[in-house]
Amino acid sequence: MKKVNRRNFLKGSGLISVAGMGGLQLGFANTLLRGGSNGGGRDLLVYVFLNGGMDGLNMVPPRSGPDYIQYRDVLRPNLHIPNSMSLALNGQTAFGMHPSASGLATLFNQDKMAIIHATGLLEANRSHFEATKYMELGTQGISGLDTGWLTRYFNSSLHTPDDAVMPSIVPSYNNTDAVLGDPTALVMANPQEFALSDGHWAWEESMQNILTQLSANPTTLEQLVAHQTLNASAIIQAIDWDNYVPGNGAVYPESFLGDQLRTVAQLYKNDVNLEVAYVPTGGWDTHVGQGTGTQGQFADLTANLSAGLYALYQDLTATHNGRFTIVVHTEFGRRAYQNSDNSTDHGYGNPMFVIGDEVNGGFYGQFPGLAPNQLFEGGDVDVTVDYRDVVSEVLIKRQQNRFLGYIFPDYTDYTPLGLINGSDLPPIYDLDYDPIFASGF
Repeated sequence: MKKVNRRNFLKGSGLISVAGMGGLQLGFANTLLRGGSNGGGRDLLVYVFLNGGMDGLNMVPPRSGPDYIQYRDVLRPNLHIPNSMSLALNGQTAFGMHPSASGLATLFNQDKMAIIHATGLLEANRSHFEATKYMELGTQGISGLDTGWLTRYFNSSLHTPDDAVMPSIVPSYNNTDAVLGDPTALVMANPQEFALSDGHWAWEESMQNILTQLSANPTTLEQLVAHQTLNASAIIQAIDWDNYVPGNGAVYPESFLGDQLRTVAQLYKNDVNLEVAYVPTGGWDTHVGQGTGTQGQFADLTANLSAGLYALYQDLTATHNGRFTIVVHTEFGRRAYQNSDNSTDHGYGNPMFVIGDEVNGGFYGQFPGLAPNQLFEGGDVDVTVDYRDVVSEVLIKRQQNRFLGYIFPDYTDYTPLGLINGSDLPPIYDLDYDPIFASGF
């Protein structure tokens, strides 16, 4: 049988959903042999997306100077984080961290986290649906694409092995347009539900063995997918999910986000060639009941996020020091002004976080200011950094993929900020450039 490699498979097929698996959508074009050709050899990108629009002004609040006075006295008299409560950051006086974000503050103070000011879409869009869709598709305003930016990342990768077991995962009950059109993307909220679900439970093992034997020598694409899916199920079921001991004494929060991040760490450590984990987490749409200080909805969300990211960093760095990068992103920020419910409405510019051992810690980008003449349309933090500059620097320097014009079709202005170590390869923007032929296939 002719080898079906990943790039050819992606070019000739659409998204495949596999029925009969609990909480699962799956399609694989790789030979699912545990460990693949290079074990856990690839760097891992963990992309955490905060659905709902995280309030960056309270996550990274001003701490001194005219921006703090404007923030405290004019914009958010009942909602601001007092500078006596915000967490101090090494070498910084202008900004601090939310008092519930102790884990994130620790990572920053250990030079393991970069904070990039005022990022976002180049054109403001305050619709959750549209802003998220554009970011998941990797475009500024093109919504008719049939692939997401991570699909195009993998399709253009010259380094992802064709026999990679599970190159990407979305540990969630819902899919994301970031992997639209990628049959290799594993959507799995609970790995312990990753099993055959049709028929009586007592027949499950026998049924899986019989189906594996029937598809052992695939001659069609459908048989190949079935064979690889069954092998993937067997691999995941073989992992001891209950008795996992995180590295460095890391403690994940008892929450769905904590479970998501723990699943990512376990898969990466089990050498399934995991290269990208896209982790969506919601609840950040704080129109009412946002709260202040260490109390309320935002403080609870922040504490959970901070604890989860700190645990993931501690866990992974114990065994994969310098081999992973965590990017934290959201579709937009909140209005600079508090609303009538002492909360915040949809805004524009917002910080991004990049975490890892190869990160050059500190602040990057330009904060545009909070004076009336500095606010976008009189009410929002402006955007001074295209969010794709941040993502592209990670893709180029850590993931070794420079086909930016293919991954982000309307993007032609990569501007590295110096926030992470690695070879800064020259980007390729030519939309007609076919990375598949560059790979030798």
